[in-house]
Amino acid sequence: MWDETARLSHEFYNALRDHPVPVSEPAVRLIQNSSAVLDAYVWLAYRLRSLDKPTPISWAALHQQFGPEYKALKKFKEKFTETLKEALAVYPGARVDVDSRGVILKPSPPAVPDRTPYKSIRVLP
Repeated sequence: MWDETARLSHEFYNALRDHPVPVSEPAVRLIQNSSAVLDAYVWLAYRLRSLDKPTPISWAALHQQFGPEYKALKKFKEKFTETLKEALAVYPGARVDVDSRGVILKPSPPAVPDRTPYKSIRVLP
């Protein structure tokens, strides 16, 4: 029913190959109906595994990245805090603190264990 082929530019393919972001398929299935939670989960999966020290992210920076449609920062904080809780529920190894200044991302294990790349990927001319 679905075409299982995707055509990627060489640049995008190389970026994916060089900087993969493994995500848990069961986690994605659980949060698939919320694009905000999916965004937060993928962001955490990308950021947390590469950290070597705790990294604070301000509410202003989070607001700019995840919620520019919210005019009031207070409303964004409330919504994003709930979104983050849902993303963390499917990423139990994530180490994240929330405080009045924003979030503190801490070095964490990947969302899924590292594995070898798919053998079936081939680059088309």
